[in-house]
Amino acid sequence: MKIIVNGKETIINDNAKNLLEALKEVGIEIPNLCYLSETSIYGACRMCLVEVDNQITTSCSIKPYEGMNVKTHTPEIYEMRRGILELLLASHNRDCTTCERNGNCKLQKYAEEFGIRKVRFDKIDKPNIIDYSSIIIRDNSKCILCGDCVRVCDEIQSIGAIDFAFRGFEAQVMPAFGEELANTACVLCGQCVAHCPTGALTFRNDIQKVYKAMEEEKFVIGMIAPAVRASIQEELGLDGDVVTAGRIVNFLKMIGFKKVFDVSFAADLVAYEEAHEFKERLERGEKLPQFTSCCPGWVKFAEHNYPELLDNLSSVKSPQQALGSVIKRIYAKEMGIDPKDIFLVSIMPCTAKKFEAEREEFAGEVDVVITTKELSQIIRSSGFDLKSIPPIPFDRPYGLSSQAGLSFGKTGGVFSSVLKVLNDEIGLENVETKEVEKGIRITNATTKDGKTINGVVVFGLGNVRKVMEKLNDWNVDIVEVMACDYGCIGGGGQPYPNDTEIRIKRAKILNEVVGIDVLISPTENYHMLSLYENHLKAPLSHESHKLLHTTYKNRKRIKNGDIEIIPLPVDEDKKTVVKVCLGTSCYAKGSYELLSQLIKLTNEEELSNVEIKGTFCLEKCGNAPNVMVNDKIIDEASIEKIKEVLKEDAKKR
Repeated sequence: MKIIVNGKETIINDNAKNLLEALKEVGIEIPNLCYLSETSIYGACRMCLVEVDNQITTSCSIKPYEGMNVKTHTPEIYEMRRGILELLLASHNRDCTTCERNGNCKLQKYAEEFGIRKVRFDKIDKPNIIDYSSIIIRDNSKCILCGDCVRVCDEIQSIGAIDFAFRGFEAQVMPAFGEELANTACVLCGQCVAHCPTGALTFRNDIQKVYKAMEEEKFVIGMIAPAVRASIQEELGLDGDVVTAGRIVNFLKMIGFKKVFDVSFAADLVAYEEAHEFKERLERGEKLPQFTSCCPGWVKFAEHNYPELLDNLSSVKSPQQALGSVIKRIYAKEMGIDPKDIFLVSIMPCTAKKFEAEREEFAGEVDVVITTKELSQIIRSSGFDLKSIPPIPFDRPYGLSSQAGLSFGKTGGVFSSVLKVLNDEIGLENVETKEVEKGIRITNATTKDGKTINGVVVFGLGNVRKVMEKLNDWNVDIVEVMACDYGCIGGGGQPYPNDTEIRIKRAKILNEVVGIDVLISPTENYHMLSLYENHLKAPLSHESHKLLHTTYKNRKRIKNGDIEIIPLPVDEDKKTVVKVCLGTSCYAKGSYELLSQLIKLTNEEELSNVEIKGTFCLEKCGNAPNVMVNDKIIDEASIEKIKEVLKEDAKKR
């Protein structure tokens, strides 16, 4: 497609989602503070203004067309963008020096680029609400109301733990009723943090705990996840350095770590154990499909939303917790160290891993989790130039891993590792994979004795809900779930920006690192097999279950049935039961108002056969508000939709 851009004829991609993306592809980056290609168009910040055929409009909300005449940088547009920035800064907490996002903040970046040194407008004080209740910290004084966090949480993750409240100068992003984040259905995936352009949403920083342990002369052990080595490169300017992990190992030892192990070793261990667990379930035909349980965000999501399927989750711990158990219970004994003297530091790309380490089921296994971002802060503050530090290998025996173990850092890694073990154990044929849609892949394989295995790989919790509805249709046997798009490489603890383009680049880097590993399958990992021989005996043994397996719990907030609002004391077959969801997402989308309208409708029109109840939850939070009429769920409900269903029900009666 040909358009005119700043007076020059330019060919752009006619499949571009909007003008903003089309211009980016030809090298023109339009400033924006609220645009996410993965979510709906919001157009709130107005920073992406351009002139199209002599009319000023937002480039994120207009589709390119043949012959379009675009001006991206006129004096008028420049002044408008600058004025918008000043207005944002006038209501923004500008304590940049103590902000977690200092030096890596989009608002700060634009203020520098537009040369704003003084704000013309009077400062508007916002309510300084700081929520420390959760691993994710919320500071409303730094929020610019871009809505990125709201849309990611609702549209991509289908959770809706936060939304807009109030109007005008009083507008805020918050959980329903001003509740603390810890008391919501938040799964701590950190995708709100990953996409927040300012410091309004960050995660708890635990660096001081590491230094305190060193000061107390603890035996500090580090362990590094695969996805960290793929993203620390971009943060520290080490693009293309395939030995970054080895440099980090050396650095950590230089500052006081006694040992540094590779979480990929534990990934091999988990894949090996999980493959045998799946094989046993397949043979017995029970607890299928088996869901992977390596992702703590997904596990918490299942505990909140699908407690009836918790038995279907693999009971094998995640690599982080499995390695924690091995170090504290086996390695400590072999080394003659009291486990209490070991301080285990897990370096992860994920915010939910902090929560996982603090679960009561895993108490004492991992002492602290720091993210890629926190590791970067430690390296920068030390004054060391990582590029000048020679690489050294991970410590043995937990420093050897296969390509399968390393691949855990990206989506599909867990499932492909389980398949590798199954292939080595029982043999697989005719393995075929197809992508259903972005974030959902189906793989079919046949065992040598003719049994079919159907597997699904899914990322993004909104996609999980879609998969749940198709489990029976697809006859699924095993499901790998990653809460974050593209897997751990897109975790909430990764460097900003953390968008799709960056995540695809990280996946490529990780593929290159995986490709140079000499071991292919977990079954080739000598040190892992020795662990079984000397301590665990065999997969699924008593010893193995004691060390590597766990249980999960129902976290559904309301478990005691529905709330009667207008009861009807007649037989079930003589009444229509209407249930209005009163959960967080539905409340935020107007379910209370809908309930009031429904009560009014029932009273005014004398719908004598209608019984009204409040309920929680109908498990379709991404399509809130939800109402159930008998057994039919009405998503994105309105009073008009409810009326139509009631009319249909009346006709049937």
